[in-house]
Amino acid sequence: MFPKDKDGNLLFRDVPLSDTWKALAQEKKAGKVRSIGVSNFSAQEIKDMTQDGAEMPAVNQVEAHVFWNQQSLIRDMEVLGITVVAYTPLGNPSLYGERSGIVSDLVLSVAKDSDLTPAQVMLNFLITKGCVVVPKSVTPERIDSNIHFALKLTPEQMAKLEKAPQQRLTNPKIRPGGQPIFDDKRHTDEL
Repeated sequence: MFPKDKDGNLLFRDVPLSDTWKALAQEKKAGKVRSIGVSNFSAQEIKDMTQDGAEMPAVNQVEAHVFWNQQSLIRDMEVLGITVVAYTPLGNPSLYGERSGIVSDLVLSVAKDSDLTPAQVMLNFLITKGCVVVPKSVTPERIDSNIHFALKLTPEQMAKLEKAPQQRLTNPKIRPGGQPIFDDKRHTDEL
């Protein structure tokens, strides 16, 4: 689907991101789309892309869950006025199993104490942080359970979850030269 070099790395054109963003903004201005956003962008990438006064993205969709809570990025996006949309808010248990965190002792303990399901704990955590969550499920009962629940984690429970060990689940190598999307060595406050 995407052009690749002989080593399997994606091929890119030398089109500045700011030009691509301006083209998307023109489509919005023309009424062809209602809003435009990005996915997996750092605050610095967004600032670089909009430095000439271009409008900010409405959203930045990123991996976020209790075990990769993106605290600094969420803070940076709030400063920029950008909503964070969390993909894999449950840690993708069907793909990552126990590594997803949904069956961790921490989440199970908070679920028991709060009378929420483990999934509701993980969703409640992100919603309380101001994120839009996009959980995946094919089970009607789970879909309903992921939608219809009261946000009731206490500040103490939130603080407990914030101390969870942090590990990104996915970091595909699709940047130029086969580099990963995220340079976690520089995952620090950017603003």
